[in-house]
Amino acid sequence: MSAARRGPVPALVALLVGLLAVLLAAPAQGAAASPSPRPGSSATDARTAAADDEDDALPVRVQVVEVAPLVLAPGEDLTVRARLTNDGDEELDAPRAHVRIERIRPGTRADLDVWLDEPVAPGTGSRAGSRVAVATAPGPLAPGASVELELTVAADDVGLLDRPDVWGPRGLAVEAVDGSRRVGLQRTFLLWAPEGTIPQARLSVLAPVVGPAQLPADVATDVEPAGPALEELAADGRLADVLTVVREHPEVSLAVDPALVASARASDGPAATWAEELLTASAGRDVLVLPWGDPDLTALAHAGTPDLLGAAVARSRAAVAGGDVEDAPFAGRTDVLWAPGPATDQATADLAAAAGAQALVLRPGDLPTRAGDPGGARTAATADGLVGLVPDEVLTQLLVDPTALDPDATTATTVQRVLAELSVVARDAAGGPRHLLVAPPRGWTPDTAAVDAVLAAVAQAPWARLSSLSSLLGASSDPAVREPLPAVTPVEAALGAEHVRRLDETRTATHAFASVTQDPAAIVSGVDEDVLAPLSTAWRADPQARAPLVDAVVAAVDARRAGLELAPTSTQNILSARGEVRFSVRNALPADASVRVRTTPRKACLRAGTSDAVVVPAGSEVAVPVPVHATANCEVLVEAVLTSVDGTPLSAPVTFLARATPTIESVGTAVVGVLLAIGLVLGIVRTVRRGQSARRGARRMREEEGTRPLPVLGGTREGDA
Repeated sequence: MSAARRGPVPALVALLVGLLAVLLAAPAQGAAASPSPRPGSSATDARTAAADDEDDALPVRVQVVEVAPLVLAPGEDLTVRARLTNDGDEELDAPRAHVRIERIRPGTRADLDVWLDEPVAPGTGSRAGSRVAVATAPGPLAPGASVELELTVAADDVGLLDRPDVWGPRGLAVEAVDGSRRVGLQRTFLLWAPEGTIPQARLSVLAPVVGPAQLPADVATDVEPAGPALEELAADGRLADVLTVVREHPEVSLAVDPALVASARASDGPAATWAEELLTASAGRDVLVLPWGDPDLTALAHAGTPDLLGAAVARSRAAVAGGDVEDAPFAGRTDVLWAPGPATDQATADLAAAAGAQALVLRPGDLPTRAGDPGGARTAATADGLVGLVPDEVLTQLLVDPTALDPDATTATTVQRVLAELSVVARDAAGGPRHLLVAPPRGWTPDTAAVDAVLAAVAQAPWARLSSLSSLLGASSDPAVREPLPAVTPVEAALGAEHVRRLDETRTATHAFASVTQDPAAIVSGVDEDVLAPLSTAWRADPQARAPLVDAVVAAVDARRAGLELAPTSTQNILSARGEVRFSVRNALPADASVRVRTTPRKACLRAGTSDAVVVPAGSEVAVPVPVHATANCEVLVEAVLTSVDGTPLSAPVTFLARATPTIESVGTAVVGVLLAIGLVLGIVRTVRRGQSARRGARRMREEEGTRPLPVLGGTREGDA
């Protein structure tokens, strides 16, 4: 039977029942809405694009510039201050602002995105919450003009329950209207905190203190790095801003390149002052000491040169542990490395593990999680136990550039969103407290006022607190299932493998060369610093200048091996079977050197070997004999090379012609000696084979007795012969 035939009362009852069913099916206050993808997913991108299109259709730009208090408690009034800017072409006759509150609590971080990504234009079916306050502009709003309005929501109009279990974020919106039509809207969050015990999420912030691309001190080059110099950055640039932030917040951890600090302290300008202030601010703080020069881990991994990373780590550890005040006059840990990105691969993680690192700071998004993950920073990066520290993508972006998430973002909306994100994370802490990491990129230039406001709000929020990086390393691993790192990810900005290997080879050869001297430090002092300079991650910003710098460094380091020389040798005449060839070895090094001369004839008629080890004093020249053995008359080319005691070549080879003419006497003497030896051996063999004995000789003499002629004086008788 239709509703018309049943009459108006049953039809009204049916309508009310249906409406009640819809209301019961909707989430109650404090319940979680359905999850949706985090920023970066296709669904979110589609919503954001739609919102952007609708935003363009609204003529008024609304910006929330203040929300007070940041965390609202029962019984408190809420004050919202908003700026309305007429970006349209028409004057608004009677602009007003409305404050709206969405009383359904978001249950996940994805739900926060759903609220922020809702379309803003009228007629789209979007929800903006219940209107709780109104303010009217003092007059019309002309195109291009702005007006700030303050709106107060009375405590009784907030409409949220005073129960301990309903704490957390609620949707807050400021709507601009002209007459009866919506002309602008901005969404943010209200933070609600009744009395009661609230769990806390922990947040670690790692501030990068790495310098611009720098030139090695011992290498002459015409290369000029692009971008601001160290003095400019330390005076009123990026490094000065980072120092301003960390001064006010001792919980912020530092990732410091010790080579940058050493270079700054050696200057005479603002950089030296900045360095001393940084050292003061680092006292009692968590400091992560990066490998010397902040080398590009990805470039080293792709080139297969672990020795270069080992040298950078050892240099930093020596500066810190050895108390080298000039290089690193601060304490810090050297067992955490920082991947340069933009995407970290498994080869880079494996290199960090091979270098003895305990943890590797990754880039946001390196290990994406599945939908619904509340967030966590500590996870496995390699099979052998290296920990991957994954920065939170949204929180990091809010500290770096919040306008990338919301073009109309203000300091107030940034603070409210950070607190909303942390409150959701804190609530979803069934397996223990969640620990998040914010790690801005190396080139971060902080908005000091905004960052200070965010960190101060986090420190005061009931569900969050700032913690050091070391406390994060001691936390439990993130239980979320993450995708593995890709095996190898090409990075166009990284230094090419060929250039990296050239630097590795010249360093290895120079260290081997220095080992022959009694004072190796005099040869290799500064070599590692020179070789590591072009490997700095900062040089990614200027690849055009980096390539010629590699050439200059290789040439300068190769020149350190020019102090030992094997003098050219003229034609040698070898007049006997055995003799020697004497070579002149020159040592222009500042230390004595132990060397050998190794010779290699091109024909078998002349045999030669390696000389005994000879110590050549510094600044002198010594003759080194090499024994030779000629077996026939011939002319032969001989190659000679100067080596270390263990056989490592130290100089370019020299070649000379040897004329071997052993004399006939020498050859004849050898032949006669051989023949006599053969005759002696044959005689001995014959005697043994005859078997002569003493008994046999005596019997023979008795048998012949009486048959022999008697001896006659003067001879035998005639015929007795």
